[in-house]
Amino acid sequence: MAADVESALNIGNMSSSDDEFVAILTAKQSALRTFIVSLIPHQVDADDVLQEVNMALWRKREVYDRSQPFMPWAIRFASIHIRSHRSRAANSRLWFSEEAMHQLTEDSIRGDVQLGARGHSSLQGCVDRLVGPQRELIEDRYRNELTVKQIAAKTQRPASTVYKILGKSLQLLRDCIERSQRQLDGR
Repeated sequence: MAADVESALNIGNMSSSDDEFVAILTAKQSALRTFIVSLIPHQVDADDVLQEVNMALWRKREVYDRSQPFMPWAIRFASIHIRSHRSRAANSRLWFSEEAMHQLTEDSIRGDVQLGARGHSSLQGCVDRLVGPQRELIEDRYRNELTVKQIAAKTQRPASTVYKILGKSLQLLRDCIERSQRQLDGR
């Protein structure tokens, strides 16, 4: 099976530009996954979509303009695959509206372009300000890459409670980062 995938992807004949693309894609996996999980709440479905997006990005690697930021380009692919997944599963689940999904996509693209080194510093400062369960759950989810189910088992809380705490924590982080950015920009 692995040989079939390697053959289909032509991995054995990778060029240095392919190596660079793989390095960029690998470095951005966590951010790409975070975006997908924010729109597809079920872990298994999000993993499937991430796999589809990775394959699509690989197939289109030749058209990627390396002078442009990678994440906005990748997020556009992810949005297409999320919409496709949503249409396949439309009858069985509750989803964000098309307008909300479009807004989240645009916000993520703008946020990635704007985040940069200052944003990462702001993020770390804001994470440091979280206390107790909020900080623990954020670190478990994003630094330790535990699933919500794993966190629920570890903390002996229902998954719905973990989702609520994570949602509130993420909102606190967004607000904190925005305040930090406004302060840095002198607004």
